[in-house]
This record gives sequence, structure tokens and C-alpha cells, in this order.
Amino acid sequence: MTVAVEANPTVARRRLAVYFNRLREQHGYDLTKIAGLLDVNVSQASRLDTGARGFRVQDVSRLCRLYGIEPAEEARLVAIAEESRKRAWWQQVFLSDSARTLIGIEQAALSISEFAGSVIPGLLQTREYAEAAGRAASGLDIDPRQLQAAIDARMRRQEILDRANPPELWVVMDEAVVARGARRHGVMARQLERVRQVAERPHVTVQVIGFDEGLYALSSHHFQILEMAGELPDIVYTEDILHHADKSDEKVLRSTRRLWDRLRALALSPEESAGLIERYIDDLDRPRPAKSATD
Repeated sequence: MTVAVEANPTVARRRLAVYFNRLREQHGYDLTKIAGLLDVNVSQASRLDTGARGFRVQDVSRLCRLYGIEPAEEARLVAIAEESRKRAWWQQVFLSDSARTLIGIEQAALSISEFAGSVIPGLLQTREYAEAAGRAASGLDIDPRQLQAAIDARMRRQEILDRANPPELWVVMDEAVVARGARRHGVMARQLERVRQVAERPHVTVQVIGFDEGLYALSSHHFQILEMAGELPDIVYTEDILHHADKSDEKVLRSTRRLWDRLRALALSPEESAGLIERYIDDLDRPRPAKSATD
């Protein structure tokens, strides 16, 4: 199945932010000047400057006049602004702002490097595993309708792997992710089979850090490094149950890339990892002895 690429307002918004941020810094203007020009407060101007808020078409025209941008280039920027004002599918479901941003960025990423210390990455999850994970989090007072919307969005996110030109996906998981299970053995067996099958695709690499490695940094954490095309900065996205944040400053990128390189070096090779996953699948497929009355 080949999935078409649709308009991406998340990335369009960030492209404009990077473009005008660079011009602002080159001209030495502060955010107060930009706020006055666009008739917004400084906080709103800051959100425009970072891509957290979208530019209106009239904002782009005013900035083009400020910077003396040629008409042909202004027309191109206005078209990007118009795209940024559209509503993509991930902006029409109940998710946190940062989760929506992540999905939009994933749609345009050249490569995604993901470390998972406690749960199968969302891009590899089966629906029933995602539902089991959602039930496990039900003690956090999550609205069932919101939870279902999040699971539906997670399944749709995976369509990027079926595109004609999918991103390169490289996943490193702790063995605890593979070993923990999902209460029902069949659910986990099918989930690991899904991981095994996706790992066979030429643009996907899966490695596992075995228990033999013992303790290591961030063994229970989860993060992604998303490599972007063109002028867009690469993104580091970190998440746990209570916090989502994306950062694109060079210091965070450098330190996270160093950590990623260490984690890849600790992990089993892709071939060894596939063998380990296969052993867990075989173990889950074995008949389980019935529990006695005293169990």
C-alpha cells in the first residue's frame, strides 16, 4: 500500500518561522519591533518567531515589506502561509499540542531515530497492544474517548512507513520492552511479530539492548531524533507519561546524538536483535500450564 503525502501545516508554519527568524536576526530587530509591526503582543510575536503559532497572510506581507522581499519570493511565502493555515488530520483530533506537532514533524522527517526504554514505539505498535497500554494507563483518569482518539491517531501515524518514500526509521529498545508483555500472551506475540516484520523492510532498523548490558543511562526513557530536510532544524522529542517537549537547539541535538550513538553501540546487532525477538515470540507461542487452585 502506498500512502499519498498531504499538505503539512505544521511544517509550513515552521518553515516560515525559520525564514523570518533568520531575517530578523540578520537585521538586528527585536521581538518588540515585530510585535508592533504585526499588531500583536510580544508573547505572540515570540510564538510566531519559534513556529509555535502560525503566520497570517497579512503578517507575511507586512514582513516582506519590512525586509524588502521581491514579489516572486513574497508570493512563495504567502503560499506557504496559506498552507500553514489549513487543518491536517492530526490537528482535528483530541491530542496535546506537542503530540500534534510531533505527528506533523514525523510526516516530513527524512529519518527518525527512536529509543524506547519501557514501551514499544508508537510507529511499531499494533492496535491491540496500544489498547492494552492505554488500559494500563487508565489509573491516570484518562477519558476513554480521548484515549481512543489517541490510539486511532497512533495507528494513522504509521502510514508514513507505507509511503513511496518513507523516512528511515531506526529503533533501539531495551530488552525490558520486549520481555514485559501485555497481560495476554497472544497480544504480545502478535506485537513482536509486527516488530519483526517491519524490521525486515529496507528502510527500518531495529536493535535491542540486552539485559546482559546491565545498568546504563536513560534505560527507562523514550526519545526521538527527527532529521529534517532543507532549512528546517532537526528535532529532539522527549516524552513520558506526564511531559512532552520538542527542542531544536544545537546543544540539545548534540548531546542527544552522542547518547544515541552510545545506545546503538550497546545494543545487539540488527541480526542478533531479530534472533532475540524471535526467541520471545517462540516462548509466547508455547502452551501455558493451567493454574492450580492454590496459584
